[in-house]
Amino acid sequence: MTTHAGIAITHAERVVFAAPAVSKGDLAAYVARVAPRLLRHAAGRPLQLLRCPDGVAAGCFVQRHWTGARGTRHVRTVDVDEKDGDTSPYAVVRTAPGLVTLVQHGAVELHAWGCRADRLDRPDRLVLDLDPAPGVAWRDVVAGAVAIRDLLADAGLDSGCALSGGKGIHVVAPLDRRADWETHAAFARAVAERLAAEAPSRFVAGASKADREGRTYVDWLRNVRGATAIVPWSPRARDGAPIAVPLPWDDLAAARRADRWHVHDVDALLREWGDADPFEALLATRQSLGRNAWAVMGVAPPG
Repeated sequence: MTTHAGIAITHAERVVFAAPAVSKGDLAAYVARVAPRLLRHAAGRPLQLLRCPDGVAAGCFVQRHWTGARGTRHVRTVDVDEKDGDTSPYAVVRTAPGLVTLVQHGAVELHAWGCRADRLDRPDRLVLDLDPAPGVAWRDVVAGAVAIRDLLADAGLDSGCALSGGKGIHVVAPLDRRADWETHAAFARAVAERLAAEAPSRFVAGASKADREGRTYVDWLRNVRGATAIVPWSPRARDGAPIAVPLPWDDLAAARRADRWHVHDVDALLREWGDADPFEALLATRQSLGRNAWAVMGVAPPG
């Protein structure tokens, strides 16, 4: 048994990733190491977990509701009204011990809602996920992210970018908590459709897989109520133990792929960056979906 952030990790030797080898104890150590950065994106938000209690090779499953361990001291819950009228508890963490507790319970990936638990009706983060089809060049995915950045800038919104740790890039814009989910999703859709209209041979805003061949899907559905996005600094349950990483815009093209960095790279990565965090200043930005933002997209807000 080992201890990280004050949390005892049972079966710390259990293999979570086979190659390169990452044990449950290693994963807990990684999460404790990046906790200050990870919490900038996860703290106080309803979380959806991908759990792999016997290791990634043995299979993983999505856990939306934090039920069996509701009494855990470092993991709180928020009751969420579901579409079927039932109320279900979602995990909420605010501290490094809370994050490590999730690892102790077999969590590998952390996916967060685009709102905080104290105002489930008011999203505060716009996320556009660029998901390339097989064979799409990295430079084309980067070009899409930069085009979205520029569209948002024209609309008066600052944004940042993050490698998903999978195949694509997330463009993230923090927002004041003024818009409801319908308005929030409508704006995200307008951005995606604007990009697809300007470069239809390279980008698509529709969810149909048949339309995505050779193109990058601009997933705006991350912005509907109940949808989630991978938390920056979260590990991914994929070969090699990649991690989602926020980047300065100037470093995006040089990354070359969305799974560029892995759990074992974290010490070198943090030494290179020091105390810098590409999203620290961005997350303090105050901005909202004003009239100019809608005018730039050429659509009217709902209602």
